[in-house]
Amino acid sequence: PLQSFKEFKVQVNTLASLQHPNICKLIGYHAREESNERMLVYERLHHGSLDRLLFGRPEGRLMDWSTRLKVALGAAKGLAFLHDEGPFQAMYDDFSTSNIQIEKDFTAKLLGYGCVGFNSEEERSKASVTATNLSEETLEKGVLTPKSNVWSFGVVLLELITGRKNLDVRSTKEERNIVKWGRPFLTDDSRLSLIMDPRIKGRFPPKAARTVADIILKCLHRDPSERPTMRAVVESLASVQDIKVPCRYPLQVPSAAPRKVMLKSTSLNGIVPQHPVMTFSPSPPSRNQHLVSPRSSTSALLPPRNCSSIITLDYPRVSSVKKSPPNIMRRPGVEGF
Repeated sequence: PLQSFKEFKVQVNTLASLQHPNICKLIGYHAREESNERMLVYERLHHGSLDRLLFGRPEGRLMDWSTRLKVALGAAKGLAFLHDEGPFQAMYDDFSTSNIQIEKDFTAKLLGYGCVGFNSEEERSKASVTATNLSEETLEKGVLTPKSNVWSFGVVLLELITGRKNLDVRSTKEERNIVKWGRPFLTDDSRLSLIMDPRIKGRFPPKAARTVADIILKCLHRDPSERPTMRAVVESLASVQDIKVPCRYPLQVPSAAPRKVMLKSTSLNGIVPQHPVMTFSPSPPSRNQHLVSPRSSTSALLPPRNCSSIITLDYPRVSSVKKSPPNIMRRPGVEGF
């Protein structure tokens, strides 16, 4: 028999008493005593459901490895609270990405949970027709336990790292069931990276990916007794979150970067001056004359050299040029001094 209206109100009041950082608040319901149509109203978070964020929106590409781990850890904490840490035990008939709401800072919160004992076998059988992440024992025997939710969480975690939706009609027949499709990759270190969501762009720690793959395999164990509790899953994911993504080219803090030592020049004392404008005097140069600043009105004289020619400059034109004797040979490619 279907749940009576009175039982429904008792369940709503019970669920509304749950408070946890990873549980959405139940803020109301819609139901009529003469109708079987009933609806629970939860708070809606900034990004909406993980299902739309991961599969139905372009923002999914903004979820890097660390963000996906944060979402998985938040969802795991919510399930652990519902199973063992709350005032009463609650669970899901079929836990999926549509049951996870994402806050602006990518904190995950759960909604759509129910109290154990309120849902009848008839309601569970109807839910299993459209369910995508039900465990094997629930599909075959109709058995629903917290370990059934652990299986469903393993499917959600696999969807998070691959970016693929389980039982998606748009996928090929071989890849539609991602549990069967993903098992060979999850057990093989050399092929694990092949199933990672390409939107992550390979930016994930291989050690962390290996640990997450092991968590998925444990959650998807065919024997329910061999699956971990959600508290154990939380502890494993928390340890993975501490593994940082390696950077091939790490940035250095400017103050910590090594400083280059500049060597001083012995001739110019490490300073390269601008070349001054020089003029030539028609009189023979004196040894006591030195270079002066180009801004000075006094002409700067060159030190004595053995020149092949003597040039006299009288601004603004050349007054005279004395040619060199014809018997002096000049080096090819060298002009002037």
